Amino acid sequence: MTTAIDDPRRTGYAAEVVANTLLDLARAEGRQLTQMQVHKLVFIAHGFTLALLGRPLMYNTVHAWKNGPVVRRLWQHWGERGTRPIDAPLPVSAGEPDVGSDAEAMEVIRSVWNAYGGMDGVELSRLTHTRGSPWSQVYGQSADLIPNEITREYYTGLARSA
Repeated sequence: MTTAIDDPRRTGYAAEVVANTLLDLARAEGRQLTQMQVHKLVFIAHGFTLALLGRPLMYNTVHAWKNGPVVRRLWQHWGERGTRPIDAPLPVSAGEPDVGSDAEAMEVIRSVWNAYGGMDGVELSRLTHTRGSPWSQVYGQSADLIPNEITREYYTGLARSA
């Protein structure tokens, strides 16, 4: 039996699960994504999930690196892949729940895909580097973690203005 504390809808999903969901949406349209696109789309989906559902989409931390918000766990899979398309789903640890059965989270992911999925990595990077963005609030500080609270506040503002 899953308790509330073990419920992934409460604590979030593995970043690989979220990334694979976005890669699946791209494949369904006959497209491929680069690691930069996936990093930014995962972060944007996480931000809107925090804002709209009041809970994290993923449990992994996000870092404010030079090239924008990065999930270290995803970076460990792809490293310096650059602009080469990702050609296979990421491995997911045994026992990790799939986001597909979470209708609310899937609605947010699909909405993010519909709004931002057609953008290339550079366009997505510009969005995540905008003045006032979570990345811009944290980048250059001694701690590079982007807190969920900052992300939630920013994406709540975006959701309200949409």
